[in-house]
Amino acid sequence: MAIWPFNKKKPEPAEERKRDYEALGQQVMALYDHINPDRKGLYRTAFIKGMVTGLGGVIGATLVVAVLAWLLSVLGHVPFVGPISNNVQDTIQRDKDGQ
Repeated sequence: MAIWPFNKKKPEPAEERKRDYEALGQQVMALYDHINPDRKGLYRTAFIKGMVTGLGGVIGATLVVAVLAWLLSVLGHVPFVGPISNNVQDTIQRDKDGQ
C-alpha cells in the first residue's frame, strides 16, 4: 500500500481533471481581462489620439506653408521664382489689408 503525502486519500483522476479545468478557466479569464480593456477607456484613448494627430497635422502644415512663403520671399529675385513670389506676396498683402 502506497502512502500518499499527509496520509490523505489519493485524489481520483476525475477530481484532478476538474481542478485542472477550473484552474485553466481562471487563467483564461485573467488573460481575457488583461487583453480586452474596458471599451469606454479604449474609445476615450482613441478620441484623444485622433485629436492630437489632427492638431499635429494642422500645425505641421502651417509651418511648411510659412517656410515656403518665407523661402519665396527670399528668392524673389530668381528669374523663374520671382514672378511667383511676387504673386504670393501680393496675395498675402491684400489679405492683411482686407482685415
